[in-house]
Amino acid sequence: MNVRKFHRWVGVAFAPFFLITAVTGIVLFWRKDDVYGEKTKDFLVGLHNWEIAAKYIGIALAIGLIFMTLTGLKMFFRSNRKKSQEDGNVN
Repeated sequence: MNVRKFHRWVGVAFAPFFLITAVTGIVLFWRKDDVYGEKTKDFLVGLHNWEIAAKYIGIALAIGLIFMTLTGLKMFFRSNRKKSQEDGNVN
């Protein structure tokens, strides 16, 4: 399996978790403004840190995010290198 396909499948698997983390992170920006109660804040923090689901799932998600970032950068630079070589061959 090539990097692009593997990147795509890992992205599909992790996308819902990344979305939940992003949305709860955005909502937590207002945690000190008394927009919601202490119970809601505790729930959001637990969900954002994934302490509610399982103790170490946050580590797995962090590793997934690192993997997605590194493989995405690899594909980006590989694509740009190919473009540069094609542009150089045309001139």
